[in-house]
Amino acid sequence: MIFWQEVLDMNVAPKGSIAHVWEGGTYAQIMAEMDTVTKNGHQAILSSCWYLNYIKYGADWGYIDNDNRRLRGLYYECEPTGFNGTQAQKDLVLGGEAMMWGEFVDGTNLTPRLWPRASAVAERLWSNPLQTTSADAAWPRLHEFRCRMMARGYEVEPPNNPDYCPDFWDPIFPDMQT
Repeated sequence: MIFWQEVLDMNVAPKGSIAHVWEGGTYAQIMAEMDTVTKNGHQAILSSCWYLNYIKYGADWGYIDNDNRRLRGLYYECEPTGFNGTQAQKDLVLGGEAMMWGEFVDGTNLTPRLWPRASAVAERLWSNPLQTTSADAAWPRLHEFRCRMMARGYEVEPPNNPDYCPDFWDPIFPDMQT
């Protein structure tokens, strides 16, 4: 079974449980929790670095400011096995996942909030880590992906700042037609 990390921290989870590590205000705190969970023999899934619902100004998938993930995302800087542990501990890490809570998200902004943020998380987790640690190298890919999604009719937010796509997204609203 998968439990939030605090259940394992309190030693009440059954043996063989998987920890969902979702807390930690800094990268160091997140990695310390990953170390603790795996040191206790539990498998782990990390989501602390990839909360898509945080309200921020600017490109929130970019670099860290002041080592605080709440100011900027850790999308490209975070590595689920980046803690100081043994290889046996790191082998217990199953990976990571993008997360979104609903305090500021509903059906009107779910899709734009997810994309292209979730694509940054997917690229980081599913690609060669040596090729996906630079937000500078990633932004052209995210821009191109956003343009593809817009051309297919998806409402997606700009990943960087206001930008331009050759196939402009121009929906037809039935109640606005004359």
